[in-house]
Amino acid sequence: MTLVAIQQASASPLINGDFETGDLTGWTTFTTPNGTVGPGFPNVVPFDTNNDGIPSNSARFRVGEVDFTGQYAGGGIFQIVNLLAGDLTISADIASTLEERTNASGGKVDLLFDNVLLDTFDFLDIDASLPEFSKLVGTLSNVTAGTHEIRFLFTRPALQDGRIETPVQYIDNIVISGTATKSVPEPTSMLGLLAVGTIGVNFIMKRQQQQKATVKA
Repeated sequence: MTLVAIQQASASPLINGDFETGDLTGWTTFTTPNGTVGPGFPNVVPFDTNNDGIPSNSARFRVGEVDFTGQYAGGGIFQIVNLLAGDLTISADIASTLEERTNASGGKVDLLFDNVLLDTFDFLDIDASLPEFSKLVGTLSNVTAGTHEIRFLFTRPALQDGRIETPVQYIDNIVISGTATKSVPEPTSMLGLLAVGTIGVNFIMKRQQQQKATVKA
């Protein structure tokens, strides 16, 4: 006799990675010293962040310095996730656009895990007629079980003055994968599987006893 238990796949520990809620649910915003994410930003709007021709909900920023020093400043979003021990890959699509003229800094985007830099991309010079696209990917081995922070930092070494010649940054399709994101059934689910198995065994034993009684009769 073989008992087979079916385990349902659990949801990703990352919440709202593609901003499907239309807002920043699950994420916490922050700013750096002397930095801003822009008046009224961040927000979530439809944008073709992965350059596939199909706009989808994306988080939008307009970062820069509050007072000019020429140092990178801005802000971003982070989320605390609960992981198992194992390997982890984090990826995200990013983009930068400009409404008018040109700008020497489209924005730099950093991907950090527990404040350790995993990947970075600097859009540098950007032209209003040429939106720019990229992707961040970070991989880790032997992640410890427990809570960890995933953070995306957007910065520019220039003022954020809210004018149309200030670049706008986007992020979408934030995905985490790997053995660290897998999960086992909840304790209640395990008890349910055990209960189903026990019922099945009792049913089979009862049938066998009935068959034996029938043969003797």
